[in-house]
Amino acid sequence: MYNNPKNTKQEIKLWAFYLLDIGIIAAMLFIATYIMKIVPLSGGMQIFYYILSACFGVFLCAKTPSHPTERNITILLHIFRMDRNRYHAIDVKDFEQRKDGLI
Repeated sequence: MYNNPKNTKQEIKLWAFYLLDIGIIAAMLFIATYIMKIVPLSGGMQIFYYILSACFGVFLCAKTPSHPTERNITILLHIFRMDRNRYHAIDVKDFEQRKDGLI
């Protein structure tokens, strides 16, 4: 019998991979096949392009040590959506305290 997830943010795991990761990599490969219809390449370059697209999909699924709960794709979306006309000051003291675990 299937168990209910403990919260709504819980990720679904199939075999050794998360469902969202499989979807991101599959979307990258679908985009690669669409682009291959537009850009003609030789057989060897097509294989190289598919491998490169799959590697980029894995990169988008990876989680960084500074943000262990967010994938690289969400971090890139945050970068594209951020307000570039507003200045966000960074206090060195605050950063050092956060790094040392005091805050």
